[in-house]
Amino acid sequence: MVVIFVIIVSLCTSVGCSLLVYPGAFNMTTGPVHWELLARARAIDNQCYVAVVSPARDVTASYVAWGHSLVVNPWYSHADFQLLILV
Repeated sequence: MVVIFVIIVSLCTSVGCSLLVYPGAFNMTTGPVHWELLARARAIDNQCYVAVVSPARDVTASYVAWGHSLVVNPWYSHADFQLLILV
């Protein structure tokens, strides 16, 4: 997940981007510590919405992803969506 590369995010928002979407599959070690923190940091730094999407956690798979997809608004909270459908 390139959410850690601050300059790329700044370039995107400087040309008018208001929603950044990051696919990722953080593992069970880094996920709990970094997943939400990095999403919120980029949303605040750049005053835009940030969506981080991950595969669901499957403890029987060879790679166990942290999961926890979320959308964060620029005001440091989870975006308030009652229903979000992506087609």
